[in-house]
Amino acid sequence: MNKTNKKSMALPEEVPHHLKQINGTPSGSKNQWLAEFLLDNIGGRDHPLKRPKNPSLDRELRGLISERNAAGEDIIINNGEGYYRAGPDDRPAVFEYWVKETHRAKEIKKKADTMMATYTTIYGGTE
Repeated sequence: MNKTNKKSMALPEEVPHHLKQINGTPSGSKNQWLAEFLLDNIGGRDHPLKRPKNPSLDRELRGLISERNAAGEDIIINNGEGYYRAGPDDRPAVFEYWVKETHRAKEIKKKADTMMATYTTIYGGTE
């Protein structure tokens, strides 16, 4: 296999060099550990954390952020520049995020309702 065709499994640049190697841990555990490390080190708006390039690590981090936000434990948003913890002066950004998420939820519900109505029309019943 040509070196230029190899898929990079490099960790995101945000991870300090000395943390790039965690010997003896399975990759799933490594991603979980790194995601938790990144989550704990997300700062404010002036220093947003860019999304990890590793898809598995990115998915793990997004899951943790979602859990924290849904549990009311944190207010972490992504303004397109990266993740950051919203502070007292970030009300407009939090409101914009809320509007986007609410719109997305309404669109998902509309799609699901249409699918159920179509199913009911074609096959009858809702069970």
